Amino acid sequence: MKDNEEMLFSDSESQDIKDMENKREKATTGDSESEEFQDVATDETAGLKTQVADLENRLMRVYADLDNLRRRSRMEKEELSTYANSKLITEMLPVVDNLALALQAAAGKEDDELVKGVDMVFKQFLSVLEKSGVTMINPVGEAFDPNRHEAVLSESVEGTEAGIVLQVLRTGYQLGDRVLRPAMVKVSGERI
Repeated sequence: MKDNEEMLFSDSESQDIKDMENKREKATTGDSESEEFQDVATDETAGLKTQVADLENRLMRVYADLDNLRRRSRMEKEELSTYANSKLITEMLPVVDNLALALQAAAGKEDDELVKGVDMVFKQFLSVLEKSGVTMINPVGEAFDPNRHEAVLSESVEGTEAGIVLQVLRTGYQLGDRVLRPAMVKVSGERI
């Protein structure tokens, strides 16, 4: 039969058939070349999987950094909008003090039109400050807090424990949780 096959096919075709049979035989018998190819393919696949995992890790880190940047930018923007006017407000606080002193000096003259006008301006000023988020620090009866109060006098008072604010000498102000100006106070206890 081999003779018949050789007659049917040309030399080159016969060689191709023999090559195909040899390849089929090698593939089924586990030839070393086939195993070598599989090892190389497995190594390349493992390397590519490692690269993909590394790139996924880097991508997740970039996403996390971007998310942190957005959060930080939003917080800075909120803080900036909240405290943007703090310097202007701080510079205007002596004006509020002077209006309060003018009203104290005019005590007993509430019928005077000028006093009424100054009182209206003072109340309007306080209203504008309140709308801006500014609150007064009036700590009478509270424990002294050096972050919010400035002690300038002390007095021993019977029945009062040391470190309690007895009197506010100059009103303090804060914007949100930030102190713009501490309250100037007299505190109970030994003399300063």
